[in-house]
Amino acid sequence: MISVVQNFICTMPKRLSVLEREMPKMGEVFKDYDFYVNYNTDKNLDEVLEIYNNNVKKLSFYNNLEQNWGLVTLSMLKKIKTEYTLILCEDFEYRMTYEEWKTILSEFVNNNCGYMPLGRLWKYTKEEYWDGYISGDKLWFYEAKNSPGTSLSVDALYRTKDLIEKLEELQNYDSRRFPLNLPHHFEDIFHEPNGVTKFDTMLCAVPKDIIIMHEQDETETTLNK
Repeated sequence: MISVVQNFICTMPKRLSVLEREMPKMGEVFKDYDFYVNYNTDKNLDEVLEIYNNNVKKLSFYNNLEQNWGLVTLSMLKKIKTEYTLILCEDFEYRMTYEEWKTILSEFVNNNCGYMPLGRLWKYTKEEYWDGYISGDKLWFYEAKNSPGTSLSVDALYRTKDLIEKLEELQNYDSRRFPLNLPHHFEDIFHEPNGVTKFDTMLCAVPKDIIIMHEQDETETTLNK
C-alpha cells in the first residue's frame, strides 16, 4: 500500500546522531513498507548505509550523486508499485507507535484522502486552524482548495501517481530561490498559487497530534546539510 522514499545528505555530526537515534523508531513504525533511499554524497556513506541496514528490512539503497533532487527522487518513484508514497527527510523525531500509525493510515485511506503533509505539524495542529478543518478521529480533514499551507511539502503522504506528476512537472523549471539539488526547490516551485490548491477538491488530512517533529537545530534553516 505504501512505499517510503528519501533522498538526502547528512554531513554534519549532529545530524548523523539524529539519524542514528531515530532510525530504530522509524524502522519499527514503517516496518511493513519498502524503503527507497538515495544518499546523495560520499561523506558518511558507510555510516548511513549501516544505520539503514540495521533498521530497515526492505531496503533499496542508492548512492546517486546527480545534483538534481527532483530528478533523482523521480527515478525512485518510477520503481514504486504502491498506491501511496511517504516521502520524508531523515531528521525527524518519531512520536508514534506502529499501531498508532496504522490507525491514522486507515482513517486516511478510508476517507479517500490524497495528501497529508507531515513536516510542520507543530504549526498546523494549532487551535487557530481548527475552524478550517473537518474533525475526524485521529485526523483533521480539508479540501485542497482550502489548504492552510502555502506549498506542497517534501515531507508528506501522497498518492504515488500525483507525486510522480509533480516531479515530472518540476523538470520544466529552472532554479529560482534554491538550487536544484535541494528539496527546497520543489516547495519553492509548488508554492501558491501553484501549490496544494491545484488539487482543488481533493480531500487532504493533517494528524491531530504531532506524530513526528522536525529537529529544529541545524536543519530547516540550514541549507548546507
